[in-house]
Amino acid sequence: MSALANIISAEPPPLAISECHEWAEVQQIRASWSNLVSQAPEPSVFLTPEWMFSWWRAYGGNRKLCVLVFTDPQAGVVGIAPLYWESRRFLAFGKLRVLRLMGDGSGDSDDLDFIVKPGYAAEVATALLNWMIQTPWNLCEFECLSSKSEVVVLLRDELRKLGWKVATAHRPFTRVALPETWEGYLKQLSAKERQKVGIRLRRLQSRHQVNFRRCERLDEIPAFLATLYSLHQKRWEAKGEPGSFRLPERRRFYEGMTRALLSRGWLELWQMEMDGVPVAAQIGMRYGNCFYSLQEGFDPAYAGDSVGYVLRSQILRECIQSGARFYDFLYGEHESKQRWGADVGHYVDIDFARPGSAGAAYLAGSQVWRTGKDWLREHASAKVWKAMQKMRRSLLERQPKGEMRVESTLE
Repeated sequence: MSALANIISAEPPPLAISECHEWAEVQQIRASWSNLVSQAPEPSVFLTPEWMFSWWRAYGGNRKLCVLVFTDPQAGVVGIAPLYWESRRFLAFGKLRVLRLMGDGSGDSDDLDFIVKPGYAAEVATALLNWMIQTPWNLCEFECLSSKSEVVVLLRDELRKLGWKVATAHRPFTRVALPETWEGYLKQLSAKERQKVGIRLRRLQSRHQVNFRRCERLDEIPAFLATLYSLHQKRWEAKGEPGSFRLPERRRFYEGMTRALLSRGWLELWQMEMDGVPVAAQIGMRYGNCFYSLQEGFDPAYAGDSVGYVLRSQILRECIQSGARFYDFLYGEHESKQRWGADVGHYVDIDFARPGSAGAAYLAGSQVWRTGKDWLREHASAKVWKAMQKMRRSLLERQPKGEMRVESTLE
């Protein structure tokens, strides 16, 4: 029996747990929240109050807050589990009570985790599992988690020992490690890619007035976002895809999130103009030594000029000059990202339910669907697979909050 299991079976957890169900209660722990994120060995912008609070205001809707605060008598707040409840209909079982991480469920957040003071992962995992044993729920979905999460590793092992139904999966992400100089970065690229970076910008500058602009003030945000929305939608709708910004909830989230990030100096909202006309845009965040590339778009009418490619190369140059050491493409492993020198990693999904429960039946059904989908992708004709994907997109269009992730591929 593991040390964690011994603690669970022997006595109540040493940490006190308080539950925040009202937004005013969550606001009261904001300082503690920010302090814990800053102490993480590899802090993520997706765990900050600026990101999480903006997300909740946009997507909270019918979801119910359940933020757990773990307190040590001597050290104070040592952990936060930013959770929420949502209701999900499931066949004859009626509605399932599903527990999820704040930030998950809309397709906007990556690299999620429990927010824990260094050295307290085991105690927080113990307290969390005890809380889950005593709390009524049908299904837990902790998804898009950091693969380095200590709490997740501990939970996964103990859940399986308890005999609960556990399903895990991986989601790819790509990230570029940046050297100290632009010249050093170019050496990381293939000879072909290195040549393209210089030629494409010089070719445009020889024929047009090229200008790169970064959003610096609050009053600039609406115009910059309008450009981003327009170019992103043009790019994806030209490919027959719905695009990310068709959803009013996502636009509302971006409007709040950009203001919060700009106030902290973390917002990276860029656009590229040719002869005064915006032709490409990219939004990201700079947090610590990492630039996170969030969404982007370009005008398909200028695709032959590789405007998206030129904008990305300019932003990469700015990142290196300002001391960033990573450029994170986030979700996806598209080949176009790897051409920029990106390495592939993975996030972790861990979904679980008590044995014999409706939640366990839901997980079993989900696994059957995933297996069947993989088989169809491999064996069905291109026409049949395309029709199934079209049907899936049609169903997503009918969902009010649209959990959808568009993998960015600016070229």
